[in-house]
Amino acid sequence: MARGRKPLIALSEAKHIAEKRGEVRYFRHEPDMICTFVIYTSGLVALVRVRRVERIRITADLLEREAAEDLAALRFIVSSPEISRELWIYTPKGTFRFFLVLANSLTELDRNGQLMPDQPAASARKSRAASGATAPAGRSGEEPAAPEPADIPAGSTASSLPVSTPGSVSNPIVVVGENPPPDHEVGEMP
Repeated sequence: MARGRKPLIALSEAKHIAEKRGEVRYFRHEPDMICTFVIYTSGLVALVRVRRVERIRITADLLEREAAEDLAALRFIVSSPEISRELWIYTPKGTFRFFLVLANSLTELDRNGQLMPDQPAASARKSRAASGATAPAGRSGEEPAAPEPADIPAGSTASSLPVSTPGSVSNPIVVVGENPPPDHEVGEMP
């Protein structure tokens, strides 16, 4: 739950960063809101939550623990190549970092929403080791496993994106057709 006054300076700076990426729509600043604003660009909708932290030099694992409620709320939003869920963190001194929220991990982004080229894959190693997939490419020159298309937002590169597919999610089968005739006449008891 948010405490204190509205962070006007940080939100103003976040607004300038977001407007460089595309058209921005804001939500009302209320405690139960999932996103602070939405950025619309061609082929991508970025749902952004802005959060204040004490330390900007934070690892993805520590951020997972510190911002667990924020990340859980963002992960509630459906993810697809056209929808990007992002957590923007800032310090009281006004320094920002940007993270793409995936199903089981975080990936750092630059100010333009592109994946960082030197992103470490520490979170990916845990999820791959648990699922039995191969480790990321090392000095031997092996290629890493390709990420799932649903985890990659449009306009991003997949150089350091971890492979993460939820095993419990399945596509529902929808059958469209006529309603079967009732077994009894209208007005009669079955």
